[in-house]
Amino acid sequence: MNQNDRLRIAYARAQGLRNTIPLTGLVRGVPARDLNTIIDSVGDLIGDQAPQLKVPESAFYESNGEWCNLDVLRSKLGQFLSLMEFAYQPSNKVVEVGSLYNSIQDSDLKARCSDLLSAPGNFDRVINQATQVLEDRIRKLSGAEGTGVPLVNTAINSNLDRAVLRISEDREEHEGIAHICRGIMLAFRNPTHHHLTDDISREDALKVCAFIDTLLATIGRARVAKP
Repeated sequence: MNQNDRLRIAYARAQGLRNTIPLTGLVRGVPARDLNTIIDSVGDLIGDQAPQLKVPESAFYESNGEWCNLDVLRSKLGQFLSLMEFAYQPSNKVVEVGSLYNSIQDSDLKARCSDLLSAPGNFDRVINQATQVLEDRIRKLSGAEGTGVPLVNTAINSNLDRAVLRISEDREEHEGIAHICRGIMLAFRNPTHHHLTDDISREDALKVCAFIDTLLATIGRARVAKP
């Protein structure tokens, strides 16, 4: 990965981090640790300023650093973003990528895909993991077995009367989500499970993740039919 790509990725991650930090109140130590990791990833590029931009250990509370001083975290994050914006001028596209990443709300999806999205390539792995999260969620909520399209046909059958997970009492809306889930399995899940490809960009992988995030939220609101 070249230097510009590394800087853009660090900037995008920091933008996403900024949108998760509260304006007031307490903040966990995890975001501060994440910021320090982001800065370390480009420390050799920004030089002697890197250590000064990191959240110091003195800003963490409790013996295990579970909590962090919010003012210090916001200050360090702001300084890092300002340095990136004025010294390296990352593109608007990177800002959009960071915003798209931050829009993903499902914690399992984010945990599975975050590191892969920060990688220099092989973004088919992101879609592989995202579709597995979708499969796993459908299984857990419905109690159904299987994978891919057969799982969807059992759990979210197009026929509302036969579905375990009833997305909506509106039959057309339910059928539409069932078709979308089948399409996700056929168009994205199956290819990334059976073949390797370098044709998927980071931006495309993020878009698929964001769409699957929406599906996960929709499925999470489904009514489970009684046997």
